[in-house]
Amino acid sequence: MIYEKIDVTETTLNKELEDIRRRADVDSLQDALYFPKYFQIETIRICNAHCPFCPVDEWDKSVPLMADNLFDKIVEEMSDYSDWIEFLALQRAGEPLLDKKIVKRVKKLKDIGIKRVSISTNASRLFEKKSIELLEAGLDEIMLSIDAVDKENYEKTRVGLNYNDVIANIRGFFKLRDQINPNCVIRVRGVSFYDINNIQHQEALKKWENFWGELRKDTDRIYMKKAHNWGNQKEWEGHTPSYGNVFHPCVLPWSTMHVTAMGIVPLCPQDFDGVANLGDINTQSIAEVWRGEKWQKVREQHSTGRRNEISLCRGCRLFDLDNNLENWQQKRLSDS
Repeated sequence: MIYEKIDVTETTLNKELEDIRRRADVDSLQDALYFPKYFQIETIRICNAHCPFCPVDEWDKSVPLMADNLFDKIVEEMSDYSDWIEFLALQRAGEPLLDKKIVKRVKKLKDIGIKRVSISTNASRLFEKKSIELLEAGLDEIMLSIDAVDKENYEKTRVGLNYNDVIANIRGFFKLRDQINPNCVIRVRGVSFYDINNIQHQEALKKWENFWGELRKDTDRIYMKKAHNWGNQKEWEGHTPSYGNVFHPCVLPWSTMHVTAMGIVPLCPQDFDGVANLGDINTQSIAEVWRGEKWQKVREQHSTGRRNEISLCRGCRLFDLDNNLENWQQKRLSDS
């Protein structure tokens, strides 16, 4: 593969690395190597939906559920760093509410002092009993993944799920949250398949905002994200974006560790099967992997304008602040 060559100046990279330091909330990038501040821990690798923009049918499902001894090892190691860790999401590739132990696992993390524990769910299994259990376990945040608020478009994108059931579950959760755990933040996230200036996007976004207005609190976040191509691994004809190379560093190598149900440490959320394989938490500690040579090489490539040498990183702007539809949406609302 021959990559486009450009003149990436040291001044430009230093400025962008300073922005990474600020976003990672550390005094120096060297301090970021102490321990990850952010985590995504995948307890389950199966899902009850078959969304066309997701590689669910391509996942390695040889280990569908994280073993108790592996989860407990992760919790034990994190207990020594609970003051440092800012956020932990108990989900990644799969649907977390299919994990029958998810409530106990949320509580274990809260019991060791993790500040913010979150899950992301398609809400198809967010029944009243499960909602109450999660809220009473101390869940700090929940992200509800739903891409349309009308039945026809919803069931085209969330294939296999029932629109009416999902909406009922979500409405019920909002009410229970207000009664049981009002501090729990609800994030409703959709995937947009249009350019932000496209009239179809504008119409969809208006309908989206109007629907959630009656339910949300000021602390809740209702937003959309752009469709992506899973680190150049997934194509969806007519919708999957293609990217040109980018040369600035991504924040994730200095901020966030992901762990699959098998215990493998992938590069990022797009690396759904852990093909980068930066470590194995079954046999290594979190700190050992985070400070190890494989992660250091990734950081060196990102910090020197050579991220496109990594196929998963080539052209990806998913975590750029200026490419975030939520930021654009909030600016639009504030200007209106």
